[in-house]
Amino acid sequence: MAKRRVESKILRIIFVLIALVVALFAVAYLATIGDYKVAKTVADDPALPYIEANGYRFHGETFGDPSAPVVIVVHGGPGWDYRSLLPLKAFANEFFVVFYDQRGSGLSPRVDASEISLDSALTDLDAIVERYRRGRSVRLIGHSWGAMLVTAYLGSAPQKVSHAVVAEPGFLNSAMFERSGIRLGPMWEAGYLLMAARRWLESLHIDAPDEDAAMDYFMGEVAARANPEYYCDDVIPEFAISHWRAGATAMSAMFASNVNEKGRLDLDLTVGLEHFTKPVLLLASECNDFIGIEQQKVQAGFYPESLLEIIPNSGHMIFSEQPEISVAVVRKYLK
Repeated sequence: MAKRRVESKILRIIFVLIALVVALFAVAYLATIGDYKVAKTVADDPALPYIEANGYRFHGETFGDPSAPVVIVVHGGPGWDYRSLLPLKAFANEFFVVFYDQRGSGLSPRVDASEISLDSALTDLDAIVERYRRGRSVRLIGHSWGAMLVTAYLGSAPQKVSHAVVAEPGFLNSAMFERSGIRLGPMWEAGYLLMAARRWLESLHIDAPDEDAAMDYFMGEVAARANPEYYCDDVIPEFAISHWRAGATAMSAMFASNVNEKGRLDLDLTVGLEHFTKPVLLLASECNDFIGIEQQKVQAGFYPESLLEIIPNSGHMIFSEQPEISVAVVRKYLK
């Protein structure tokens, strides 16, 4: 009899706890009702500019005279877009400048995770290069993940590139990844978890423009706020958050495709890099305490010849934070 009373009490406690959780969720869900917008991709918005290459329609645009030397801009992420790199349009007075959102990223169409890998990203970049180079060598500018991708491309197709700018690449091999302290997986700080919970609740109110929109919104909001150490005074600037649209599947699949059976990142972007013997311009920001000056000094040694330039009063979003200084430094190198 006593055992039944104990069991009954436990069941009542469990029921009350479940009821409280449901009630709290309902209150939080209602409190976050709002009009949360997610931009359409080129698959749904015919007004968006696009570039067709490798059998895929990339969101992208070009600026300048097509007969001028070609500059291709490669954005960061994985999964972000080229919005923060648009200050590089300034090169259009001397060069033909190409911007594109990578496969499954930004405003490019969403794809299955099986289509996202380092190899697919390199194949896409090569298709963009071939689309515009017309037998000439191109100039590449990569930022963050884009700088990592450009580095890998230099090792695979050095003959197609005349100049390369790599702006604060995150890491170029697994050893540098370990050194950087970058974390894969969830963050457990209380403030970050509360922010993430709120963004998740907000994402539940999104049912358009496509089935990836809710997760893209959630991942974009939380990932953009993940590393204040990247910026001056640990303050994340608004333009670091105001992207067009994140690609959640592209973010997760790119890293997942390079994780070994032990759950560790297994990556080396420096393979073949010895064949690119021209000087590479490596940019680092003054304020980035995470993957800034000290890490880039080490990574400069991976290139046969490199020029390291420090952009003052800047965090990781170098071209948006200090557009005039960074454009001037890159222009001098490209010429």
